[in-house]
Amino acid sequence: MPANDAPRIHDLCLAHARDLIKSAERVLNGDGFPNIAYHLAILALEEIGKAGMIVSQAAVGKARDLEWMEKRFENHVWKIQWAVWSRGFSTNRIDPKDFEEARRFAQSTHNRRLAGLYVNPNADAETAVSPRAAVRIDHATSILNLARARLDVEDAIGSPVIDDANEDLKWFLDTINTEQGTARIFSKPFIGKYEEFKGDARAWIVWARKEFEKIAAEEQAHLRKELARLPASASQNGKHKWTVKVRLYTPSHSIRPKVLNFWNQHIGWAKLIYVSSKKNELLLEMRLSDSFSLSSIYDVGLSASKLCIAALNIGSLGFFWYELPRQTNRYYESIRDVEAPNMDVSVARAPDLLGDWKQGALSEKNLRHAIDCMAAFGSMPDEEAAPIFGPYLKGLVLLSKSDIHLFCHDLARDAFMESLRSASKHFGDWDGSGEMLLPSLHTVFEHILPDPSHRDQLFRIIAAPHRTAEGSFADAVSAKRLTDLYLVLVADRIVTDRINERPTATAS
Repeated sequence: MPANDAPRIHDLCLAHARDLIKSAERVLNGDGFPNIAYHLAILALEEIGKAGMIVSQAAVGKARDLEWMEKRFENHVWKIQWAVWSRGFSTNRIDPKDFEEARRFAQSTHNRRLAGLYVNPNADAETAVSPRAAVRIDHATSILNLARARLDVEDAIGSPVIDDANEDLKWFLDTINTEQGTARIFSKPFIGKYEEFKGDARAWIVWARKEFEKIAAEEQAHLRKELARLPASASQNGKHKWTVKVRLYTPSHSIRPKVLNFWNQHIGWAKLIYVSSKKNELLLEMRLSDSFSLSSIYDVGLSASKLCIAALNIGSLGFFWYELPRQTNRYYESIRDVEAPNMDVSVARAPDLLGDWKQGALSEKNLRHAIDCMAAFGSMPDEEAAPIFGPYLKGLVLLSKSDIHLFCHDLARDAFMESLRSASKHFGDWDGSGEMLLPSLHTVFEHILPDPSHRDQLFRIIAAPHRTAEGSFADAVSAKRLTDLYLVLVADRIVTDRINERPTATAS
C-alpha cells in the first residue's frame, strides 16, 4: 500500500469500528444477545487494531519490507492485541511490560468469542453449552466499553501523518513478530532500560536494536569458534605435535594480510598466513595433535586441508587450490624473428584459460561465509558429505588441470552441477525430479534476488553449455558460483538455526 493511501484506509477502518460499536449497543440493549454484541465489539477492536497496523506498515516503507504484517491482517488475535497495546508508536508511551498481558487478553477474548459464536460439534450432550450462555452481559459490556475508549483515543489523535520510512520501527515490528525476539526484547534487562529512558519509546527501540546486533555478533562469533574446529575424534584434546603447511594459489583474489586475522581469530587449528610479495598466494598452517601417528598424518592433513579449501572456495565464490595450470595461454619459451633479432615477439592465446574472475581482494565477508561453511558442513557424516563435496572437489581439480593442452571445463561444469543437485536434494530444497530443479532454486534464491529476471540470469547455466573454449570456461565458473551461492545460503540457514536453538541470551 502506498504511504499516501494509509491515512484514508486508516479512517475507513475507524469509521467501520464506529458502526460495529453502534450495532453492538443495539443488539445488547434491544434483543439482549450478549454473545453477538461481544462479537461485534471485538470486530470493532480488530478494525482499530488494523488501522494501527496500516499506519505502522506505511511508516516503514514498501509493503514487501514487512510481509509478515500482510499475513497478520488475517490474524484475529494479533489485531485485538495490536488494538489494546500498540497505540504508543507516535506518542512515545509504548510500555513493553504490557505486551504479554495484551497477548493473553487477546487470546482469551478471542476464545470466548468463538464459544459465543459456534456450537461445539465435539461436545457431548451433558457438557454442551449454548453459545448464548458462553458470554455474560458483563463480558459484553466490558469489551464494548474498551472498544469505545480505544475509538475515542483514536478520534482524539486524528488522522495520522506518515513520516519518512522508519527503519528502527521496521526492525522493532519484525522483532516482536518472532517468539525469540519477543522473549528477549521484553526480558527484564530490556524493560529496565526502557524505564531508564523514562518512556521514550523511540530512543529505547534504537538502543534495543544496537543491543540485539551486539548480542547476535557475540553469539555468532562464539558459535563459529565452537563449531569450526576439527571433530573431537580428530583432535582428541591432545597436545599440539604436528604442523602441516600447505601453499594455496588463487587466480580470483588478491590477498591482504589484515583480512586474514578474521579467519585466524575463529579457526584455532588452521591458520591462514600471508605470503609477502605474493598477492595471489597464501599458506594454510594446520596444527594437529599427538593423537595422530606419523603414518596417519598424510591422510588427516589432506582431508583437513580440503575442508578448509572447499570452505574458502564456497565462501569467496572464487578459486583456491594447491596448484594452478601453468600453460594457460602459451606453450613456448620464446619466439624470435630471425630477420629482426632485436624485436620482442609475444604471441599468446586470448583469453587466458584461467579467466578474469573479477573478485578483487579477499574480504572479511568472504571469510565469514567460509567459516559458516566450516561450521555447517565440517561435521557431516562421510556418507552424506560425499555426494555433495566429492563432485565439488572434482570440479576444482578439473579447473586446476585445464590448460591449452587439455580442456576440462565442460567436465568441471558437470561436476559442479552434480554437487548442486545433490546438495539441494539433501537439504530438502528439491524433490529430485528434473523439471522441479529450476522452480526450487527460484524459491530458495527469491529472498536475496527478488527480481525474477536476475534469477533467470543466474540460472542460465542450467541450460545446455557453450561449445567454445572461452564459453566452456565461463560455464564452469557460472556453475561453480551458483553452487557456491546455494551452499552459502544453506550454511547461513544451518548456523542461524543452531544459534536460535541455543538458550536465549539477554543484555546485562
